[in-house]
Amino acid sequence: MKKFLIAITALTFTFTNGFSQSHNSSQSHQDQVTNIQPVQNTSGWDTAYFTSGEDGFLIRWGEDNHGEHYQISDVGIKLIAVSPNGNDIAVYETDGGSVNKVSVWDWKTLSRKYQKNFTDSITSLKFSSKGNYLIIGTATVDGAIFIRTASWTIIDKIKANTSIVNYINTSDSEKTIVFYSPAGTLSYYNLLNGTLKQKFSVIQGLTNPVMFNSNVFLAGIKDNTIYVLNAFKGTTTTSIQAQNPIILSSEKDRNFYYLEYDGRNNYELKMLEVQDDNKLSNPRLVKTFKGPRGDAALCVGTKHLADLYFGGRNGSVYKADIEPTITTQNLNQITENKYKKIYDITETGKDFFFLTETKLYRSDYATGIPETVCTTQGQNKVISLDESNVILWTKSSRSPVIKKNLNTQAEEALFTPKSSLQNVRYFKIDDKEYIVEIESNSYVNIYNFESKNMKQVYSGTGIQDAVLARNGNLYVAKSAASNPQVPLLCVNPDTLETVPLGVKGNVAYALSIKDNMIYGINLVSDETGKTTYVFSFDIESKMLTNILRFSNEDSDVFTYLKDGNLFTNIGKNKVYCYNISSKRRFAYNRSASIPVDICQNKNQVVILNSNGSISWCSPTSQVLQADWYLNSDEQWFEF
Repeated sequence: MKKFLIAITALTFTFTNGFSQSHNSSQSHQDQVTNIQPVQNTSGWDTAYFTSGEDGFLIRWGEDNHGEHYQISDVGIKLIAVSPNGNDIAVYETDGGSVNKVSVWDWKTLSRKYQKNFTDSITSLKFSSKGNYLIIGTATVDGAIFIRTASWTIIDKIKANTSIVNYINTSDSEKTIVFYSPAGTLSYYNLLNGTLKQKFSVIQGLTNPVMFNSNVFLAGIKDNTIYVLNAFKGTTTTSIQAQNPIILSSEKDRNFYYLEYDGRNNYELKMLEVQDDNKLSNPRLVKTFKGPRGDAALCVGTKHLADLYFGGRNGSVYKADIEPTITTQNLNQITENKYKKIYDITETGKDFFFLTETKLYRSDYATGIPETVCTTQGQNKVISLDESNVILWTKSSRSPVIKKNLNTQAEEALFTPKSSLQNVRYFKIDDKEYIVEIESNSYVNIYNFESKNMKQVYSGTGIQDAVLARNGNLYVAKSAASNPQVPLLCVNPDTLETVPLGVKGNVAYALSIKDNMIYGINLVSDETGKTTYVFSFDIESKMLTNILRFSNEDSDVFTYLKDGNLFTNIGKNKVYCYNISSKRRFAYNRSASIPVDICQNKNQVVILNSNGSISWCSPTSQVLQADWYLNSDEQWFEF
């Protein structure tokens, strides 16, 4: 690794083959762990397990406590299910609002095999015992839907609506399926003919339900109480008071294990033993742990063979075992957080600037040495004016916008936004410098460097972006739901005259401009569905041309224009390079993390990834040259 300039640490990294690549490391999730699911294969339970997180990452962990990391989503992952084939993994992604998506991924190829969007939230996700069906519980009266995995088609298996269910399990033969509904029912259906076999009225509102002891019992949590039901009779077997409990057992377990947390840093592993005649013992203390608390407290866990795995609110993963002990043990954290997240990038002409939470660095691919050029005060955005001057600002805040001289370290507060700062754009026209800034999706202001005056030039709702053209006019991208009901309009900054432009669509955003051409993203929704376009708009001829098309909604996209190339991450999975003259395009091979920004100088392209790493590429080739992380020693770690 010729660009690797420091000694190798305990973290190791590998590539996988194909157009996408993961990396192996002991790095933690960057946000709360949401699920832990063991891997099962044809020979039985594997020693591997998956974790998912609010950071959109899936990680497949092995016995060496290193995980294969791959980000599949830019929103949180709420549910996962691992197929009995040990390779396919189903995922429910949601932003808690309009995005509700179930997808299935082939882990060997890191490719998506299936995807379906839902209008309502998903309440449960499960593969059948032999893997012939993926069963999805929805928050509708229709309830569960069945997908045949051989063809990934929706089929009719149940001759009734199951209503909302948050637990699904099939018999080993796949002849019977059971649903628990938080409305208070436990229902068994014949999967061969779809008819109801039996239905019990049981306790309502159980969360995290699971069966154990060959499906004799079903346990769930309600109001800091664990209820255990006899699943064959629908009766309550026992109830146990428990502080902040986490259920650990699965369908493969005979006895019932759970973790109790006192809200400080004490965790107790307890067990209910299944005795003769399917009677349950009182809770037995197996062992006590000292563990994380507060924002790092454990929030999810599972028992996997004789091992226990836990996930924390801060993204950490822990490992323990069920061997009884008398003394209190410290939980073994298997993950590390070795990297400084890069929040923004910009090019200087010769090299690039990289902004972290506390510092701005200068570096390039050839030298591989990060040089600290200044400290910062928590800003998360940077604009390069030249090699010696930058603008620092903070998105979604009211902090001042700062101009900083990197030679003298002198700072000048250009202005302080009146409301939450959404975007800051720098333009130089006829040797005059301007900033176009957007606040709260409602106001567009222009700051004049020479006069040091700020002028509001447009106000409305649903404002997304704005660019200043050489003709002196401002072009505003917005939602068509607000007046004037078009997604793109022209504003004269002197007279404030507003002219709607002939662009049809629901909303435009992510604008770039060069000479008389504006490039951007336009979302169009009609009776056939939602489509996202990359478009060009000729200011003089008023002609709109669609360049790229994505057959779905993609609301968080960038465009970047440099040396005749237009870059965009439409579809979010890759960055596309479109040559404006030749109209040829190619996609850069992506790294383990989703790309969120890009910049280019004469020799190199650098991509900023969602997890704060960067990827180096060539302006003319799709080959990914290297992935770099900035480690805690302020050196690049290449893999």
